[in-house]
Amino acid sequence: MLSENSPRRRCFVVADGGSLTTWAGREIVMAQARGEQVHVLNCGEKRLTIPNVQCRQLGDIRLPKTAAIASIEEQGPADRADRVRQTLELLHRDYAFDAIDFGVLGGSGFRCLQAKRAGLAFENVELIVHLDQCSQRMREQNRSWPANIADLIIDYIEKDSFESADSQATECEEVLHFIRNLNWHIHTDISVDKRPSVAHPLVTVGIAHFNLGAYLPATLESLERQSYRNIEVIVIDDGSTDPASLAAIDEAEERHPTFRFIRQANAGIGATRNRCLEEARGEYLIPMDADNIARPNMVERFVAAIERNPACAAMTCYFLAFDECDSAAPDRFHYAGRPIGGPHALSCIRNIYGDANGIFRTAIFRELGGYETDRGTSCEDWEAYVKLVHAGHRIGVVPDYLFYYRHRDAGFSRSTNWFANHQRVLRQFTHMERLPPGESAVLWTALLGFQQQAMQLAEKQKARRYRIADAVQRWASAPRRLYAAFLNRPRPSIR
Repeated sequence: MLSENSPRRRCFVVADGGSLTTWAGREIVMAQARGEQVHVLNCGEKRLTIPNVQCRQLGDIRLPKTAAIASIEEQGPADRADRVRQTLELLHRDYAFDAIDFGVLGGSGFRCLQAKRAGLAFENVELIVHLDQCSQRMREQNRSWPANIADLIIDYIEKDSFESADSQATECEEVLHFIRNLNWHIHTDISVDKRPSVAHPLVTVGIAHFNLGAYLPATLESLERQSYRNIEVIVIDDGSTDPASLAAIDEAEERHPTFRFIRQANAGIGATRNRCLEEARGEYLIPMDADNIARPNMVERFVAAIERNPACAAMTCYFLAFDECDSAAPDRFHYAGRPIGGPHALSCIRNIYGDANGIFRTAIFRELGGYETDRGTSCEDWEAYVKLVHAGHRIGVVPDYLFYYRHRDAGFSRSTNWFANHQRVLRQFTHMERLPPGESAVLWTALLGFQQQAMQLAEKQKARRYRIADAVQRWASAPRRLYAAFLNRPRPSIR
């Protein structure tokens, strides 16, 4: 245990050795002059050696096996930020850092700051973000537009990292002026946030069930094992027709007498989730599918996170997808879901907010009208998050695996028409009067950048077609050339 007189311990996260010539190098020198114990986590490939500094390499420390599970969608910098977060959590256990410093460029602190906001890690650690540069400014200096989704993601995580920092720092007035014009939130001299203790409000877990009797028992057992006890569980059977599922509902009602069971004529997933919302007595609502499995701390961590983030109307989380035939305690996973939470302009292309299994402020969600009730299409959860943002609310992310997602080939989202599913999300954008501040620039620059990228690809394909046509023409004319050469060959004279 550290004594009160122990020197301050500080860790600097650097992209590579080049970072030591900018903010990181200056801050390390000053920290050493103050007698602080300095550590460096290097995210670059080339190893660093700095006198009197403990340098660690990202990748040297063995992480939990979940870190190696590929995300369901490629997320590049966000996935690297997740490895940084998990590495720093392990280092923090050994060295008890007082402060951790990140640069804005690359967004390496993104998942650490999400974890702190959610109450998962770094509770007493000051997370400092230095405005060294940002990717959008570098692109504009090179007179280029966003070329792909990865560009939008890196812009978002850099912005979110800076805005969420306990302390912000910069020595570059030009970059500060640039981000001010982008409507980034700028604050100065912020002390470590003193969080109030989290209360124990009532939480409703609402389960929509239709012909999933084979999986429902494992789902309900996972809720019985929750570490957070102030919960009510509502199970609504949406007119199941499968005899085994009907029997499973009856058995579950006997097995779980404290849970509420409601039966209704088939109304569809949106209407059934809204019935859960209507019946809920809890301050918070967690919609849950009848085939998923909650980890024991799911409700506890959701509540802790949303209580610490009063500006959020809902929060989602990571999940691990397992095979539909696996047991109630899966240990093999197909992929991981790691939602980013922005930028909102990207939510018209893909779901950047997360699965339906999130936590909502019940009153706000009711006032919004809950889910849309279309029949025959999925993505009602994605659409609901978009509706919340368009109503002026924020969606947060808990960067932790709080439930297991049962991947079924016959699942509703995979058995419905994806064009129609996506179309119901897009209609929310046609009803929108304005985008949240700063998102309009993201949308229009992305549109222009994607168009330019498409034109460049079209030109490359056109040039490739010409090369292929030339090759085919040469191949087709080869026999004629060979025959002509045969006719024109020198002939020996006959004597």
